[in-house]
Amino acid sequence: MSAESPLAPEESDFDPIEAILAAHDGDARAAIGDLVERIQHLRHQLSLASAAMSRGMTRGWSPSLDQS
Repeated sequence: MSAESPLAPEESDFDPIEAILAAHDGDARAAIGDLVERIQHLRHQLSLASAAMSRGMTRGWSPSLDQS
């Protein structure tokens, strides 16, 4: 059995930006709109998870919406 998965693209061959644009037929505005919707969904999921987690479960760590 090979260590490489036939479904996973090679790191050097895969360009996520090109993949996103290709998924939207080269329409940059549609790609950006889709990404914004996905970010909003993930931020909502993070806020739900934050509300459901206890601080003891994460030893004081809490998720943040900021990247810093």
